[in-house]
Amino acid sequence: MMQTYLVGGAVRDNLLQRPIKDRDYVVVGASANELVALGYIPVGKDFPVFLHPKTREEYALARVERKIAKGYGGFSFCTDKTVTLEEDLSRRDLTINAMAMDEQGTIIDPYHGQDDLAQRVFRHVSDAFIEDPLRVIRIARFMARYKEYGFTIAPETLALMQRIGQSTELAALAAPRVWQETARALLETSPTEYFLVLVQADALSPWFIDLTASMEQIDSLAPAFSYLQELAQKTNMGEENQLAIASALITLDCPPEKVAKWCQVLPLPNHVHDCIVLAQSHIETLLHIEQLNAQQILLLLLHCDVQRRPQRLRLTMQVILCYAQARVPNNTLRTNFTLLENAITAMLAVNVKDIIAQGFTGIEIKTQLQAAQLAQINALLRAKSG
Repeated sequence: MMQTYLVGGAVRDNLLQRPIKDRDYVVVGASANELVALGYIPVGKDFPVFLHPKTREEYALARVERKIAKGYGGFSFCTDKTVTLEEDLSRRDLTINAMAMDEQGTIIDPYHGQDDLAQRVFRHVSDAFIEDPLRVIRIARFMARYKEYGFTIAPETLALMQRIGQSTELAALAAPRVWQETARALLETSPTEYFLVLVQADALSPWFIDLTASMEQIDSLAPAFSYLQELAQKTNMGEENQLAIASALITLDCPPEKVAKWCQVLPLPNHVHDCIVLAQSHIETLLHIEQLNAQQILLLLLHCDVQRRPQRLRLTMQVILCYAQARVPNNTLRTNFTLLENAITAMLAVNVKDIIAQGFTGIEIKTQLQAAQLAQINALLRAKSG
């Protein structure tokens, strides 16, 4: 007899009284052909997953799995109709993710996930945990999300994570999946916890080994991330910009050559990569704007291509402003950045058409354009000092 159960994160978050974003279901006692006959739409590549014909929520056949190769995808699956709900739940990573709810709202909890939820503990379901290296990355991300609830990792679970970290299994993960988990962690409420867990689990290699200098003091960047979250709320910042700033923050304590290498390890989106490069290139200049003269300010704006892409420098300024919350005591960057923002506005106010209308041609246009921009910035500095 076919039965469906709500499983995993939706059950966990319901018990934590958190908003539920996605609902996943397990189907017991049915075959793929039977689900298709009922109108379910098959979408799974690695194992049978189906979309409900009306809600489009995901329904997966109950399955058991066996490790056959390295990495996240190195498993074979059995989705026979005889696979029980308890067997399906037994393959999950943590006890708090190995709970199910039937259609009447009854919780099925064979691995005592409710107890661990009450005690705020991440505990593995079985020793099969060690077969999937992605679980180290996922638990690190869970800590970034649930640290505010007081969660910790059970010592025996951390020991298994360390065994994975000290093996070569993490290298078998797909780079896009590692970046996906990292990007999600950087947008959580406690992003530094993600990297603290990776350090504790000896799991920096190979994906974050180039950022070791930053990872070793990542907890001290917590004020920077807190300020970023405040800034994001006040300015209604989009997640794309928030991710770019957060990604740059974790690189600023590292040597530029190491950062450049790390940027090649993971498939960073272009806007994230650009933000990291600009922050790395101009951090010292931006931390000491008050020492710049008009010519130096103009060179900074030109180097950052403010004429065509002013938002890139503005985003970089926000990176440094956040970073200063953790690294620069009694900083006055907000005042200095107001000056720089005014310089950007003044530079963009110079109209190249006016210069052309004066009869300048060829290289003279660029020379006169920059001279006019310099004059505007000089006027700003005189007004400030006066």
